[in-house]
Amino acid sequence: MIRAGTFTGLMLLFPCPFYMIAVHGVLPLPVIVSYGSDGGIVLAIALIHLVVYAWIFFWIARFIGWLAGAEGIRRRIVATLVAAMLAAVTFVPIYGSGENLATGRKLRHTAWKVYRDAYFTWARQVRR
Repeated sequence: MIRAGTFTGLMLLFPCPFYMIAVHGVLPLPVIVSYGSDGGIVLAIALIHLVVYAWIFFWIARFIGWLAGAEGIRRRIVATLVAAMLAAVTFVPIYGSGENLATGRKLRHTAWKVYRDAYFTWARQVRR
């Protein structure tokens, strides 16, 4: 259960660098994959990101599951810490997009705002 929760949390909330020619942004993985709906090279790049990050997150989740152990208080502590860290990430303004991210002024969005903006725009385009 800890492995599955960690993997799902990382897939949904971890701020992943999105590379095209340069770093295009720091976004959650589902938002990166949704950019692939444009097709063509963007779809290929989005699928590469999905495969690479899913592989990395799988091994991180396996390590955390191994760290938690089989049973007992240690497992509960690890589960609580992972859940708290993933919940905290959603409220930290660390997501953004655009070039020249090193300045930091573009990384000012929370996970909720990034998902809302990405899927609101996507839903509007699908209806047309």
